[in-house]
Amino acid sequence: MIKKSTSKLEPLYDKKVQCTLCQHSFTTKKVRSRFVKPIQTDTDFGPLFAPGDSNNPLLYYVVVCPQCGYSYTQDFRKSISGTAKQIIIDKISSKKSDNVDYSEQRDFAIAERAYKLAVYCGQLTNEKNIALAKLCLRLAWLYRNIGNESEELRFLNFAAEEFEQSYIKSEFDPLNTPEIYILYMIGELKRRLGAHNEAVQYFSAVTEHQDRSRYTKYLNLARKQWRLTAEEYRTHA
Repeated sequence: MIKKSTSKLEPLYDKKVQCTLCQHSFTTKKVRSRFVKPIQTDTDFGPLFAPGDSNNPLLYYVVVCPQCGYSYTQDFRKSISGTAKQIIIDKISSKKSDNVDYSEQRDFAIAERAYKLAVYCGQLTNEKNIALAKLCLRLAWLYRNIGNESEELRFLNFAAEEFEQSYIKSEFDPLNTPEIYILYMIGELKRRLGAHNEAVQYFSAVTEHQDRSRYTKYLNLARKQWRLTAEEYRTHA
């Protein structure tokens, strides 16, 4: 079998999906992994892409149903209650505009709109905190890529709050999202937000966690960021 060369492949491809809410089948764009080339990855795992690089998978993280307007991610619940469905129909579907096609190639403006619509849908349906945390975190990364620091920090703060609620409620799948990852993420987001004392507490929790030998990546990062937090605190004290 002759393999297709990368040059003959398009970066974007159509992924078939079925709306969680109305069951409508449609396609949404995704970026082929071989075309995803960030220039660096930050300590909150946010990828940074070169200016003009449109092959950013963050642009396509949110799925928007063209039929009912429900916006969601892979982390959202796979089933929705009848009450929640009616709320989406009343608040989203009945007011849906057809002037934006989310199923084609996206620029930042369209992706931003999709994210904020997903945040709204998640709030309306009382979505899991961990799903909203990952959603807000990725939107913050998008803002970072265009240099919008104020919006980046705003959504990092939302992400930190949702991660904290997820941790407090133990409302996450430990196989897909280990607790030690959540602790590290809260610590790192708190550090970026200037809450140094809280950041140190969460980094300390990582270094003392029972799974630290299993997840050495988070252990080593927590130790490194703990030292950085202490330096930042002394600088700004």
